[in-house]
Amino acid sequence: MHAQSAKRGILLMIAGSSIFSTNDAFSKLAVAHIPTSQILAMRGVLAALVLLAVLGWMGQLPALRHMMERRVLLRALTEAGVAMLFITSISVMSIADSTAILQVTPLATMAAAVLLFGAHIGWRQWVAVGIGFLGVTLIVKPGTSAFDTMALLPLGAALLMALRDFITGRIGAHVPTLVVTFTTAVVGMGFGFAGSSVEPWQAVDARTLAYLVGGSISLVIGQLLTIAAMRTADISVVAPFRYAAVVCAVGLSAVVFHDTPDLVSIGGMALIMAAGLYTMHHHMSARALTAARPVPREAACEGPRAGG
Repeated sequence: MHAQSAKRGILLMIAGSSIFSTNDAFSKLAVAHIPTSQILAMRGVLAALVLLAVLGWMGQLPALRHMMERRVLLRALTEAGVAMLFITSISVMSIADSTAILQVTPLATMAAAVLLFGAHIGWRQWVAVGIGFLGVTLIVKPGTSAFDTMALLPLGAALLMALRDFITGRIGAHVPTLVVTFTTAVVGMGFGFAGSSVEPWQAVDARTLAYLVGGSISLVIGQLLTIAAMRTADISVVAPFRYAAVVCAVGLSAVVFHDTPDLVSIGGMALIMAAGLYTMHHHMSARALTAARPVPREAACEGPRAGG
C-alpha cells in the first residue's frame, strides 16, 4: 500500500506541476494587459465559483466549515503571497527563469532549519545549498545589464512555498482537498481586491478574459493535484518531481513567448535541479536508515512507562 501511495503521489505531483506551468503561461499573457491584483481577484472569483459548484455536486458544502481552521487559512495566506510575488516577477521575467528560481525551495528550507531552528547538516548539504544558489545567480545575473531586481521576487516566493508545503502536509485528513483549494481561491481573491486600492485596474477585453478563465481552470486543477500529492505520499518522496514544472516552463516559454533561455541560464537551472535532487535524495536516505535501525532490546522489552 505504501508503494502504491508513493507512486500515486509522484504521478499527481508531475501532473500538477506541469499544469501549474500552463497556469503561469496564462498569467503572463494576462499580466501584459491587467495588473497582478486584478488577475488575483478575477481568477479567484472564477476559481471559487467553479469549486463551489463542484463542492455542491459532490455534496461537500457542509465541509466548508473547515475553512476557518488555522492550518487551512495559513496555507491559503502563504499561497496567496506566492501567487502575488510570482505573477509580478513574470511580468518582466520569462516563466522558465522564474519557475527555475522557485526550485530552490528545498534548499532554502534546509538552510532555514539550520539558521532558525538549530538543525545540523553536513558539509555536503551546505555545498548543495551553495551550488543551488549559484544556479540562481547564473539565472538572475547580478552585476550585469541583464539583472533586474524583480528577479528577487521568485526567491521570496520560494521561501513562502516551503512554508506552504510544511503546512499542507499537516492539515488534518478530515478536511477535504476541495475545501483547502476553495479556501486558497477565496483568500487569493481577497488579496487581489485589497490590492485594487493601490493598483489601478484596467478594462478587460475578451482575449484577456479568456486568459483568466484558462488560468482559473488550470489553477484549480493544479492545486487539486499537488495538494492531493502531498496528502497521498510523504513530501520528501513527491517533492523531487516538482522539477517537471521547469521542463514544461522552458517549453512553454519557447513556444508561446519565443523566449528561449540562454546557455548561462540553462546551466543555472541544471545546478538548481541537481542540488535540489541531491538534497532530497540525502534526506530520503537518512530517513530510510533511521527507519531500518533496530530497536535496542532493552527498549523493546520495557514498553511504554506508566504516566510517561
